[in-house]
Amino acid sequence: MRPQLIAAAVLATAACASSMQPARMTEFPTDEERAAARAQEQRADELEQALSALAVGEQPPGCGRACELVEQICDLSQRICLISARHRDDADLAGRCAAAEQRCRRSRDRIPPSCSCPAR
Repeated sequence: MRPQLIAAAVLATAACASSMQPARMTEFPTDEERAAARAQEQRADELEQALSALAVGEQPPGCGRACELVEQICDLSQRICLISARHRDDADLAGRCAAAEQRCRRSRDRIPPSCSCPAR
């Protein structure tokens, strides 16, 4: 009887150990996810250009508009990185996420010192 108890304990331990391992996504990104990441990246580029256009104007940019642009740029960055996080092994999406995070930081750095945008 004792060998059966030992075998049951070993099997139970092995079953628990395998269920405790983190789930790993191995599926590849869908065409829709890739298209969404590209579209979000393109929109963030357009918003960054609009932020640049505000900065070169003769008058100081309105804080409301500058903060709105930066918020949208950083929101798109988060969306791109969420897609990337679902597919950790995809180098293209990882690169898009890194570029998006950099774009968000760069945009935040460009907010005029006279503006105080709400922190996110």
